[in-house]
Amino acid sequence: MARANRIEPRRFRYSSPVAACLGHLRYSLQNVAFLLGLLGLLLGGIGLWAPFVLFVVVIVVGNFQIGVDVSEPANPPRFLHDVLLRAALPLLLANAFVLAHYFTTGDPFHFVAGLDSLGLDFEAARASTSLGDKLFGLVAQGFYWGVAQTAAHELSHRVNSPLDLDLSDWIGALALDPALRLHHPLCHHRYVGLRRDPGTARRGETLYRFAIRSTIGNTLFAARAEAARLRRMKRWTVSPHNRFIAAWAICVLYFGVFFAIAGWAGGLAFLGAAAFARLLFDSTAYVEHYGLFRLEGEAISDRLSWDVYSFFSNTILYNAARHADHHLHPMRHCADLKIQPGAPRLSYAYIALVAMSFIPPLYRRVIQPHLDGWDRGLATPAHLAYMRENDIPHAEPLVPNVLAA
Repeated sequence: MARANRIEPRRFRYSSPVAACLGHLRYSLQNVAFLLGLLGLLLGGIGLWAPFVLFVVVIVVGNFQIGVDVSEPANPPRFLHDVLLRAALPLLLANAFVLAHYFTTGDPFHFVAGLDSLGLDFEAARASTSLGDKLFGLVAQGFYWGVAQTAAHELSHRVNSPLDLDLSDWIGALALDPALRLHHPLCHHRYVGLRRDPGTARRGETLYRFAIRSTIGNTLFAARAEAARLRRMKRWTVSPHNRFIAAWAICVLYFGVFFAIAGWAGGLAFLGAAAFARLLFDSTAYVEHYGLFRLEGEAISDRLSWDVYSFFSNTILYNAARHADHHLHPMRHCADLKIQPGAPRLSYAYIALVAMSFIPPLYRRVIQPHLDGWDRGLATPAHLAYMRENDIPHAEPLVPNVLAA
């Protein structure tokens, strides 16, 4: 929580590219979950949600059993991470396409007939699936789509790769945030910690209020930033060149496919799963910076992000839980993110904190000791003066904090 509570990285070098790949195969866990979710959808019944439950249990138990991950290999297999990141979209789209067929008895794209020709009785799978299974299946898919936004987030920083930026849009559209690459690097990374940043959760702000504020703020920023770019290029704002409009057209396309397969039931199913995915992604952003801030004119530093070093949090989120280093070096590849020994650190894994954030009183109770530690160990006299002047609840230092200055 304070700078005194330091954690040291474990630096080493893999002996060969094969050893590096084997050591980083754990980062395939996210895609393995998507693949198991797809298999469950093809089987029907509890298969719509049982793999999701298993995935959550593995994460929770794994975080308790394995502990922290402070490894910093000098030669990580970046190409393996890139393959895994890019493989997420086809797996997600396959999940979504099969899911839509559970909300209709029809077969407009001859998908059911195709499976039958392969020896898979999808009609029987649909018949064995109850309404409860379908609703839990929506929750499971919303969870997968929400977790996948960490891949969209990483790809949104690949400004020199049109393919990766497009993939970010298509994955982000599954969480109703297809313009992530327009607002995340340009707004959040520029203004993180400032009151003007829609992506920094303020003290006392609930997840739900933050989700509304960040959604509106980020969407407006993306639309305005793209309009300004087109004006500089002397092009019409409403045109095929508008990346904001093109990105949101992907959401319309997804809704249209669900609607074509299952009518309004399918369209509402897509919106329900996507809205839950968006809330999950917002809850991660909520946790990453909750209650931390910087003053106007203050440089970005490692004190602005909550780090978590639990093994499974870093595995599932492509090291996004090493968030302080990500903000200090936003173009750094996810496989290269480092431990920032002086960054404020949370004692709970992200998945636990995300779950707690849905219950505001519980989250405030859990996060308060960490905020107190930040106030007493990392806040400068200027920070403390700002909080006093603006009646922001805070902890006064037990002794004068000269080191944080």
